[in-house]
Amino acid sequence: MIFSPAVWLRSLIKPEPGVAIAYVDWSSMEFYIAAAKSGDPDMLKFYANDPYLSFAERVGAAPAHATKHSHGVLRDRYKTGVLAIQYGISAVTLAGRLGISVFAAHEMVAQHHELFPVYWRWAEDWLAHALDTGVMWTPLGWECRTGITEFNGRSIANFPVQATGADILRLSIVWATRHGLRLLAPVHDALLIEAPIERIEADVALLQEIMRRASRVVLNPTADGMLELRTDAKIIRYPDRYTDPRGDAIWKHVLTFLAEYRKQTAAHPEAANG
Repeated sequence: MIFSPAVWLRSLIKPEPGVAIAYVDWSSMEFYIAAAKSGDPDMLKFYANDPYLSFAERVGAAPAHATKHSHGVLRDRYKTGVLAIQYGISAVTLAGRLGISVFAAHEMVAQHHELFPVYWRWAEDWLAHALDTGVMWTPLGWECRTGITEFNGRSIANFPVQATGADILRLSIVWATRHGLRLLAPVHDALLIEAPIERIEADVALLQEIMRRASRVVLNPTADGMLELRTDAKIIRYPDRYTDPRGDAIWKHVLTFLAEYRKQTAAHPEAANG
């Protein structure tokens, strides 16, 4: 699976002549599912903008005008921190992951609990109920027995968000296939599709509507619900290739190394054969 190894290898993905590919993902999926499942009003408000920068702004770490482009490094740090805290990471482990002091990590954990008390009450209730009954379930009815397959408290608390995301992804794949879209791969919280260049934008628009509709169906237990995940799309047309900013530097280094290797072997072919 090309999305499993190091990020820089994703630059090997390149559409064929006349073809385009599109990476369509749900925006801040795990954060919003946690907000929707718990009914935490502040989490839902944070999602209306950018939840990770909203968190950073609320605790005084980012200005009100911060965006993903202007404060990308800060946003990535708070995205890692907010999601990790959401699933019960310890302050010591968080400090190592973010490269900050243990004191600062403790402060971030405390801030999360203070900002989202409704979520934390819901998470504690879910864990207690799962342990008491010995069973967990997804919105579409898939079950997992806590006494047989899962014992770790953090994993049990993580289950409803991940399992809900899996239901949304599964439903989206079924509907996309029925509508004739060419799926290349599911990627945790995204789908990779391909289409002729002249049709890619229409197929992306259709897939985004399917993904939004799937989120509505799974997140709203009643027909009048309005909970819905946003989606983003990245289109790559031939002759361009897929890129990920996190792997750009290594990819360029590898290309430079290969170019130098070809130059040396062209000048000394006996060395390459030997």
